Amino acid sequence: MDYLENRVLRSFVAVAEEQQFARAAKRLGVTPRTLSRRMKKLEIQLDAKLLERTADRKIVVTASGQRFLTGARKTLHLVEEAVRIARLAGSGELGRARIGFIPSLVTSGLLTNWIGPFGEAHPQIDIILSNLPPMAQIDGILREELDVGFARTPRRYPAGVRGFEIYRQPLALALPNKHALAQHEAISPAMLAGEAFVGTTVEPDIGFFGYTDIIARIGNFRPRVIKRHEDLETALVHVSLGHGIAVVPETVKTMTYFDVAFRNIAADPVPQMSVAFVYGRDPSPSIKLLIRHMKRYADCVAPAMWSPKFNSFPRLVYSRETS
Repeated sequence: MDYLENRVLRSFVAVAEEQQFARAAKRLGVTPRTLSRRMKKLEIQLDAKLLERTADRKIVVTASGQRFLTGARKTLHLVEEAVRIARLAGSGELGRARIGFIPSLVTSGLLTNWIGPFGEAHPQIDIILSNLPPMAQIDGILREELDVGFARTPRRYPAGVRGFEIYRQPLALALPNKHALAQHEAISPAMLAGEAFVGTTVEPDIGFFGYTDIIARIGNFRPRVIKRHEDLETALVHVSLGHGIAVVPETVKTMTYFDVAFRNIAADPVPQMSVAFVYGRDPSPSIKLLIRHMKRYADCVAPAMWSPKFNSFPRLVYSRETS
């Protein structure tokens, strides 16, 4: 059978519903004669009588026509749905977003604050979350297994990855409750010389530095890190057991850890950690929407302060530690 154009199906449906060529033609924006010829051609093509005229010049759909009408409506609905889906996908409103994140963004509520509004605004984008260390996020983006990530801001982005800073917060100290320094409300980095530290895994190959290294630079000492773990939560367990001191994001201070005391860092300026939104070079339409959404948060990040103690801008020396 020859191919039936969608306009022919729409024409037949219009005639069947209006039961008159004149009204159907007006609905379609064609002349009654054009519509009549189109219906005759359709009947010839199908070798079936679909329409009949009554004495009062109304159009009656035959039994064969009723069956064809049911199929025509279904076909037009499928076509319209396919067009709608294609347009949504083309605009990015329909798709997926595979997102990597570090756990501290969940415990601090930041990830919910960032992604929640995006999901509400674009409900047909499937959001897939993965808890991954910063370097695993970078690797996932490069392998096209991940679309975007929320990771520590690196000093440089590797080829194939782009990003921008979206959040910054001061660092703080986590000490065992019984530690002698816990009696101070704020602790200067110089006071930490010779202390044992507990840190998270450092991945330095694209310019991340450990939080502990930042404090040691300011205090002018070489840090003694006795334990490292892939997550901040485990590091804080070691702090509670008295194994050492951890340098943590300030938001961790709002959380409760048994036998752990949180203290401010007495430095001017206080060293900071930074979070970047990272993505690949060729984002999909859905990811372009997410990038546009996240740029609003980037616009709210205050300019970094320069400090001679860092001999650079602080935001360029943040950690690649997993937290």
